[in-house]
Amino acid sequence: MEIVFTLLVGVVVGLIDALPMFLKKMNRANCWSAFLQYVVVTVVVFNTTLPQFGVNDWLVGPIVSFLMALPMVVMIGKEEKKAVPFVLVNAVVLGFVISVIKHFAAPFFV
Repeated sequence: MEIVFTLLVGVVVGLIDALPMFLKKMNRANCWSAFLQYVVVTVVVFNTTLPQFGVNDWLVGPIVSFLMALPMVVMIGKEEKKAVPFVLVNAVVLGFVISVIKHFAAPFFV
């Protein structure tokens, strides 16, 4: 049941990120890439802690999401330099949303 919830959260967060891209008729491969990025980020965040960094659980999502967005930012930066800060801010905000959901949903899966 926990993996189903994790994937559901990932799909919702992925849609939050990719739906505006689909609506603007952007490149479909880029849209699907953004969607899948946040499905994977959600799975990783829901199954990760970062005790070696001594960070609070609330910061795991933003940190993991930011780090996983860096390869995508390198590719985007070649063609659309103005999009880079938006992608990184979006990664931090959506990562935080994932952490909040993880925090409040955790008691249901113990």
